[in-house]
Amino acid sequence: MDLWKKTLDALQSRVKPYDFQHWILPIECDHIDDQNNEIVLKVPDDTHGRWVEENFVRDIRQTLRSFTESDYRVRFTYYGGYDDDRAATADKPARPKPEPAGAPPELIGRYRFEAFVDGPTNQFAMTAARAVAEYPGTRYNPLFIFGGVGLGKTHLLHAIGHAVVERYPEKRVFYVTSETYVNDLISAIRNDKMSAFRKRYRDDCDVLLIDDIQFIAGKDRSQEEFFHIFNTLHSSHKQIVMTSDQLPASIPDLEDRVKSRLQWGLIADVKPPGFETRVAILKRKAEADGIDLPDDVAMLIARHVTQNVRELEGALMRLDASARLMGRPMDIDLVSQALGDLIGTSLRRVQPEAVVKAICAEFKVSATDLKGPRRHRNITVPRQIAMYLVRELCDESLPQIGALFGGRDHSTVINALKRVEAMRDADPSMRTRIEGVRRQLRAT
Repeated sequence: MDLWKKTLDALQSRVKPYDFQHWILPIECDHIDDQNNEIVLKVPDDTHGRWVEENFVRDIRQTLRSFTESDYRVRFTYYGGYDDDRAATADKPARPKPEPAGAPPELIGRYRFEAFVDGPTNQFAMTAARAVAEYPGTRYNPLFIFGGVGLGKTHLLHAIGHAVVERYPEKRVFYVTSETYVNDLISAIRNDKMSAFRKRYRDDCDVLLIDDIQFIAGKDRSQEEFFHIFNTLHSSHKQIVMTSDQLPASIPDLEDRVKSRLQWGLIADVKPPGFETRVAILKRKAEADGIDLPDDVAMLIARHVTQNVRELEGALMRLDASARLMGRPMDIDLVSQALGDLIGTSLRRVQPEAVVKAICAEFKVSATDLKGPRRHRNITVPRQIAMYLVRELCDESLPQIGALFGGRDHSTVINALKRVEAMRDADPSMRTRIEGVRRQLRAT
């Protein structure tokens, strides 16, 4: 078990202290099969195994590779004995559906289209990903998905892989992170196996899925080989899908010829989800994991965790773990105790009139105009933003919000929410103003 101990030591500096303490440290090594490159890890329960699988398996595999120069398959069992029906692996979660023939082991089983919660901020990327999976190599080739950390880029990449294998079982799908790609190249150069490397990436691949392509920047040989891989696959009408945290043109130290190739096809972005989508994500995650999540708790978490889907789901898992360990109901009081670092120690409800006052100050309008019938843009835009923030920060229903703003019906409120979402995406300066008002309201 020395290998697992070394892996734990390395992971401690690789993941956040809270995550290491609560998710990594409870893991025990059951056994390591060096001949078949497999490691079996014990976790406390099904929920724990799923969370580790979705969030830390990549770190575990990469750390193992750094010590052994081999790709290990990670399998989970549970304290008290191995259970085939509940075992989770890096490619197959608990209670899995049978994998189609040809599915690469790197694909995470739960990352499928049906498990992806789409909304206004990611719908274009979701639609493009589905189109690619339906007609690989013919539409949107390459597909380049970019956005911040934890917004679902990797989920879409895996979902494309699963959908292609299910629809075209004869196609060879190859998923790889840019770090693994670079390591494969280094190993091939060192061991004089470049022909095998090129065969794997060019000839034995029909759909190439590369995560975090930005990390090949500044690595001359990696970029050169990728340039030729791209040309070979693209000219053969084989699909290429990449993710990045930046637009191709914004990636520093990336060769111009590589930037050019990345921009040949379709570029789709994913942005932080809106309030309604965040609530839907929490409810979907809770349903999948058998968690009884009250609506008021879901809305409270969604109001305070706004930028990162991974943190949103992590907050839910922390809350569920606290409820089970402490034997307490999942309510507002528990949220205050378990998630104080995320949402602040004070959960004082923001009052709708406080939102109105803040918007009036920011946009230099009167409360009378904001609640009145005037339709001039100088009034309607602040009014819509006020509705949006009341919906996000207060506990008002759509009819209540309409009543607050001059007796408008709920369809008018829904339209206002959609317009503000679109405005935030299209106008960075307006997004900054909205975020400033939100921060002000939370701080007072």
